[in-house]
Amino acid sequence: MSDLFSYPAGNAASHYRPTEKSFIVFLPVLLIIFAAVTLIVDGALPQLEMAVTGGSLLFSPRQPTILVLGLGAMLLLKGRFQSSRLLLLTLVLSAYVPLEALFLHFYIGLSFAAIRSSLECFTLLILAGAASVVPLQIKPRRILALLSVITLACLILSAAQFFTNSPIVRTESSDRAFHVQSYQFLDQTRGFSFFANGLEAGIFYSFMGGVATSLCLRRGTRRIGLFLLLLCAFGCYATYTRLVMIGFIVCVLAVFVLSRKGPARFSRLLPILSLCCGVLIVVQGLRTSGGAARTDLANMSSLDQRVLAWGVYGGKFLAGSPTDILFGIGQGPYTPYSSPDRPENASPIPVDNAYLLALLSSGIVGLALLCAAYWRFWIFLHGRATSSKDHLLTGIAGIFSIVPFLCAINDLPTQTLLLLLLAVSLADGDDVIPAPVPLTVNQQYLKLA
Repeated sequence: MSDLFSYPAGNAASHYRPTEKSFIVFLPVLLIIFAAVTLIVDGALPQLEMAVTGGSLLFSPRQPTILVLGLGAMLLLKGRFQSSRLLLLTLVLSAYVPLEALFLHFYIGLSFAAIRSSLECFTLLILAGAASVVPLQIKPRRILALLSVITLACLILSAAQFFTNSPIVRTESSDRAFHVQSYQFLDQTRGFSFFANGLEAGIFYSFMGGVATSLCLRRGTRRIGLFLLLLCAFGCYATYTRLVMIGFIVCVLAVFVLSRKGPARFSRLLPILSLCCGVLIVVQGLRTSGGAARTDLANMSSLDQRVLAWGVYGGKFLAGSPTDILFGIGQGPYTPYSSPDRPENASPIPVDNAYLLALLSSGIVGLALLCAAYWRFWIFLHGRATSSKDHLLTGIAGIFSIVPFLCAINDLPTQTLLLLLLAVSLADGDDVIPAPVPLTVNQQYLKLA
């Protein structure tokens, strides 16, 4: 088997060359996978700790720090970068974040802890861009196998919560550092499984439903794909969250479009179509009379509350100074008042609109940069998904294409950014290695190292 992690020729040839089976190379990759997966399924570690201790959290790992350490360690071990079309975007984001942080700290007066919560999405995008230049070359089939096992475990707990109408697992740690938000819908328990809320569980099931759709469209995997698709559809329904139920359908349709040659010509427009879908749902919900009085999934009271919140936060944004409108005031996402580490910039009530939250957080400049970054990442991911035809990449592209839809009625789902990080870290194939940076650059890097 050829060495998956090849070094450039020259002075580096005399150095130790770790192979794919080397533990010293496997450890950073394992750290990256651990950090990304535990952030995607963000309630798994807290639930495990509470099950062992009886309700207390022994430790709270800092997964972003682990991601940085893993990427840095792999870069040092490999001694080279790999070419990436996301490099320029990553540099632009890396230059913008410190400037915005200094503005929010010295002009607005926010603490750095509050600024970190306000600019979290930029941090994750920078990590995703940085991962694209590090030669990780993680095998897609291994990640897919891991996510499939996790999906089955989550579905078992979701089904138990659905049929017993009880949380089964703890919904809050003894120190309130971990708290499951909104796990009740009217008199029903949402199937939040090993997540911090039902919405995150539904987004994960929608993503795996996209993977299942890709499997259904290939010979030899149709039965497995159909079985997984039905399970994920049930998982979304068990959350009693209308946003992810519709998102599941939109994601499945997006994967279908990405996988077929005819409709694939229009697949680049999928994010725009998903945004239109979100706007139509909001408009239709506002036109529906008597929806707030219903006691089923057609209840529109939550949409009415969202519209009121949008009016309050929209007025706050427009009432700001020209500087605030351009660069934001560092508004952070909603955090419960009972949370022990609640930042001072946390929203008092949920914003439930990522575009409005971005305007309050980093202004028109920040929102424009986020939209440009999303489109650039989407073009990159779309190109990889349509050229490789890998099931995992296609599923990630499907869920990433509906981010504009999700952001229209909710905050930005960080799970999609973490899946993006995994996507840029995946190998194109068992024997495909991305083209490295020119040899002179690698030699200069090795001299500095």
